Amino acid sequence: MENKGDISPSMTLPPEPPASEGAASSVEAGRRAFRARSHRRQLSPAKARLRRTYWRRRLTLIACVAVLLSGIGWLVSGSGSPRLITSSDPAASRSGPVRLPSIVPIVPGTTRFSGTLSALPFPSTGQSAVYVQGVGLLAATADEQSEPMASVTKVMTAVIVLGDHPLGDGSGPTFTMTAADHAAWISDVEQGDSSLEVVAGERLTERQLLEGLMIPSACNIADYLARWDAGSTAAFVRKMNATATALGLRRTHYADASGLSPGSRSTAVDQAILGAYAMSVPGMISIVDHPSVRFPTGWVGGYNPALGQDGVIGLKSGFTDAAQICLVTAARRSVGGHTVLVVSSTLGQPSSLEWAADIDLQLLNAATSDLRSQAILRSYQPVARVVAAWSRERPTAVVTVPVTVVGWNGLVVDTAVVASINPKPGVGPGWRSGSTMANVEVSTPAGVQSVTPAKLSRFLRSAPRGWTPPAASPTLASTSGS
Repeated sequence: MENKGDISPSMTLPPEPPASEGAASSVEAGRRAFRARSHRRQLSPAKARLRRTYWRRRLTLIACVAVLLSGIGWLVSGSGSPRLITSSDPAASRSGPVRLPSIVPIVPGTTRFSGTLSALPFPSTGQSAVYVQGVGLLAATADEQSEPMASVTKVMTAVIVLGDHPLGDGSGPTFTMTAADHAAWISDVEQGDSSLEVVAGERLTERQLLEGLMIPSACNIADYLARWDAGSTAAFVRKMNATATALGLRRTHYADASGLSPGSRSTAVDQAILGAYAMSVPGMISIVDHPSVRFPTGWVGGYNPALGQDGVIGLKSGFTDAAQICLVTAARRSVGGHTVLVVSSTLGQPSSLEWAADIDLQLLNAATSDLRSQAILRSYQPVARVVAAWSRERPTAVVTVPVTVVGWNGLVVDTAVVASINPKPGVGPGWRSGSTMANVEVSTPAGVQSVTPAKLSRFLRSAPRGWTPPAASPTLASTSGS
């Protein structure tokens, strides 16, 4: 006889046949047991919601832990792991490194000013040279030889001190003169050397010392500044010669800081170059552009008769028996709307400082009349062709402003187009119109005079996805000039 008490809850009870009272009692007991087991398997709605919330939270926690462990693994793997790219990333449309177009210059590499330079009124004795700051040597006497230069030596002394101890907007440190400094002044006076009176206890700033060096040409101040800057005059002289070498003054040698020694020797060309450089050193013009200066001991005048005439703002005179009269003169001149500094250097003049000043002024005036401004590039002139191997487009790079140079007849100016392409294309992706693709460097014998950006004339798309350059095609921008 089948035992209904073992019926599974998933089964349906069959119709009950007629049975005896004992059998009916047995069937009812089985039904009660089935209902009891079914009740235990069913949950109330509240408990069901709690159980669903519990499992959702548990699954969320497990997912977060999995993501965290994945991120730690990516960090540990380092830069070798692939970068995640979003659909908005321009790099998503390409594979491999960004390919840059090439820059092909289409402007002449050199430009020569037309005409021939006129002869300058050089003196019949000694030597002279004219140098235009930022442009180069305009002209010089032939067959220059290195000669003593007297107190013109102090130009280098001032250059080194200002370079090592810039004044900025102030006057530099203050120094207290000692009895030894006073004794050094007395010694210079007794020997007939140019000097600046100092007394024990007197306080002078660095600016005042430099003014004493350059205006009254004080030899005692030259030695004082040399010892302060380098610890000794010998160490300072080594710095002077090292600086001369760095500036390309090949026929210049220094033996002292003041120029009293005939071993301090140079040429007019070297001193014209140094004079132009010195006037570009911050603080120099404010020191030398004075015919006289006041010190605690009184007013002291300078020795440059040309100062204040025709735009002359410096620079330095000198005289010894070995060097004779020497003078370096710097003047501002206006040329074609540009202000330029012209420097004339004259060494070995037998007459007087006034004579040397007249020579320098004549040379400055004659040189200025030979100077002119010439346009090397006009506004919106194409300077290069932008070539991309993946495109038939050949846009140009143009300069948006004119490029002019001050020079003289026969001057040669160099023009170089140097690639300067942003490796990250803009919208598109690609390089939009107006993007800088190159820089145009215009150089004179004195060096690079201007750097002008050349901008893309129209949009240039970047390399398409999966593009591979031909074997002979460059993948980097060219930096060569024509």
